[in-house]
Formats: sequence, structure tokens, C-alpha cells
Amino acid sequence: MIKIIDAIFPMYANYRDNRVLHQKLNAKEDNEPESLLCHLEHTKAINTDILKQQYDDTFRMKDRLEDKAKINVIGITLAITMIMGANGVLNSIYKKYPMPSLQWLAFVLLAVAITYLLIAGIIVLKVLTDENIVYTVSMNSFASESTLRLDYDRCIVQNRTLNLIRNNSVYSSYECIRNALVCLFIILLFSTMPIGFQQNKTAISSVHDQYRFTFVSETISYLKSHDVQPVVEDTILNAVGNGSKLIKSNDAIGIIDSKNNLYIKFMLSKENIIVMAIEPYSIP
Repeated sequence: MIKIIDAIFPMYANYRDNRVLHQKLNAKEDNEPESLLCHLEHTKAINTDILKQQYDDTFRMKDRLEDKAKINVIGITLAITMIMGANGVLNSIYKKYPMPSLQWLAFVLLAVAITYLLIAGIIVLKVLTDENIVYTVSMNSFASESTLRLDYDRCIVQNRTLNLIRNNSVYSSYECIRNALVCLFIILLFSTMPIGFQQNKTAISSVHDQYRFTFVSETISYLKSHDVQPVVEDTILNAVGNGSKLIKSNDAIGIIDSKNNLYIKFMLSKENIIVMAIEPYSIP
């Protein structure tokens, strides 16, 4: 369970682990630092040159980790790019999937992906700023071989602890980018999946002074290919005005627009007019 939580929230795992390392590092500064040599046998055989090599290795490791951190700063650039293009991506999904649940899912996934990328960038920026610390050997230590060995020992342990903190942060940044890519991949599947949904309910409506027009889905395709919606509405209003006493509420009425060769079927329900069919006809 902990591994699952760490995979979903790598930023929390990074904070938890690095907090322990920082406490350990601060304890070393306040008290006697942990010794590297005390855990080894025949320490007298390890001369100062070997310790200096290990000391220099901590700096090389620091440089490599900071180079990786600089690469991960691109997460912020990607997040900004996604924010700028989010409107187009979401609109394409909204048009393709008229279900609110899928629309909200796409929005949440995109928001989570952007959040992951921003956090990935912030984590590595912290590596390059707050964690940009090194422990160096004091010049006074070079006056004595024994003091120099102890100073090298102290700096190696502390720099290794800092490098471990940097490594945790860089790794967590990569995990955040990985999670963002998973969210973006799901969004890509939504937007490119070759399926669509058709609405069976009403799709177009308009309001006049007295009546509200609603066009059912069967009429939408004809309205899209022929600009006749104003004509249809005017024809129906004329029919309702001329035969208001004959038209009963909730009855389907069929009328003909001889000028535009259209058969129109509608139903009057109080102040609502539901257009049920629009069909062209020809006179032989």
C-alpha cells in the first residue's frame, strides 16, 4: 500500500525521505559527525590520498545530479505549454463526448498532469537552489595529518548525505514526469479514439417573444446543411397565429411551406414549440 501511495504521490515520498536525511545531517553538525573510517578495518592502511579521491568523488556526483536536475526543469516549460493549449484539447473532447462525467474526467486528468509537471520542476529547482551546499576541508586541517584525515572523513559523509538528498529529489522529479505522461496518454486516447456519441435529445433551441423553439436531433442534420431555421420558425409562427384556435396543445401538427417546398412537423406545448421533422418535397 505504501508503494502505491509513493508511486501516486512521489513528492510526498521525497519530502518524507529527505526530511529524515536532513535531520540526520543537522544532528551531525550539532554533535560529533558520523565517521566513515570507524566502520572499516585497517583504517591506517587508507592514506590521505585515497580519502581525497573519495572527497573529490562527492563533488563529481553533485555535478552529475545537478545536470540531471537542469534537464528536468523542462517540466515547467511543458506545463506552461499545456496550459496555453488546454482550451483546444478540452474543447475537442467536450465536442466528441457530450457526457459530463467524461468531460470532467478529461479536465481532471489534464489538471493533474500539469500539476505533476509543475511539481517536478519545483523539486529540481529546489535541488539547484536550496540544496546547493557542499562541505569543504578546512585549511587548518592541512597542518596535521591526523586532523586532515578526520576532516576528509567528515566532509565525505556529509557530502554523500547531501548527494543522497539530491538523488531522491531528481528521482522523484522523474516519477512526477512519468505520472504526468500517463495522464496525457489517457487524454490522447480520449481525443483520438475513433468513436463518438450522438445525442438523442434536443440539440438546438431558440427563443422568440412569445414562444421557445426546440429542434429535436432528427432535424439537426438538415439545419446544418440548409440555412432554413429562420424560415421554419417564421412558418410555424404564422401557422400558430392563423390557426391558434384549431391547434390543440400536445398534438403533432404537419404544415407545408410551399414557398420553400418544406414539410414541417411540430408540436405546441403551452409556450414551447417542438420541431419534430423538417423534410423537403418536390412537385412533379
